[in-house]
Amino acid sequence: MLDDGEFVVTAEVGAPHGADSNLVIERTELIRNYCDAINIPDNARGVPKMSSSICAHYVLQAGAEPIMHLTTRDRNRIAIQSELYGAYAIGVRNVLIVAGDHPRYGSHPDAKIVYDLDTIRTIELISKLPRGTDFAGDELEGVPQFYIGATINPNASSIEEEVLEVEKKQNAGANFFQTQAIFKPERLKDFMKLALGLNLKVLAGIIPLRDVEMAEFMNAQIPGIEVPDEIIKRMEIAGRGHNEEARVEEMQKEGLTIALEVMDSIRRIKGIGGVHLMGVGWTESIIELVKRANLYPRPR
Repeated sequence: MLDDGEFVVTAEVGAPHGADSNLVIERTELIRNYCDAINIPDNARGVPKMSSSICAHYVLQAGAEPIMHLTTRDRNRIAIQSELYGAYAIGVRNVLIVAGDHPRYGSHPDAKIVYDLDTIRTIELISKLPRGTDFAGDELEGVPQFYIGATINPNASSIEEEVLEVEKKQNAGANFFQTQAIFKPERLKDFMKLALGLNLKVLAGIIPLRDVEMAEFMNAQIPGIEVPDEIIKRMEIAGRGHNEEARVEEMQKEGLTIALEVMDSIRRIKGIGGVHLMGVGWTESIIELVKRANLYPRPR
């Protein structure tokens, strides 16, 4: 769809913090008709979750197209290749390569990190597998070929440096890009303007806010995300003067409104190929966003 120039909607299904595979199937079935592919994070924020490749298997079982995340934080080049062979064998065709948040942001801050290969070298590794040999040049028994994704952070302190980094990822073999959650569309617009000559296929990240506490947590704990003060103030105003139940409901309404405003601005930016919706702990919000943005029904 990206190669054909269609506006793409992807969404995220959180991996279970445990072994209940039914949760993956249930979450997938809830949103599969409202998006074109479903992302499976790989131990986001350094919190151990069900394996992204195993989750991708259940996404396939539930009748959707998975995009499997693969972090370089936790694996050396041997484990990366092993994970890719297994993923391809079960039907995964899309991977998103991420560095992974430092463990200090998660539940195991003393965990050792690997980073044997950075994201660029990992992308190079994957893009060379279709030649029929592994990273060491040895012949493969069955050749995998993936549609490779990488990340963009338009909130980076230097947009110019971020464009150069993205160009390196593209030259290494990245086919598409996904951004961090956008709350300042003008930053993405500036990035896309500088990167226009690269002809990138970009999915812009959207997270609907549930409450003020979520916004403040992301500012404090999630690298690369910045929720502006004016948005936090809007959420605070929406929740004022209500009992707790009504407060939550009003803030969620405002969070959806803000997300829709951001989506509307993003869709006007030249070069954007779609949106990636992350209903963090609020999967149902994805359905509301897609419907209210007139992106439903999806093309089959």
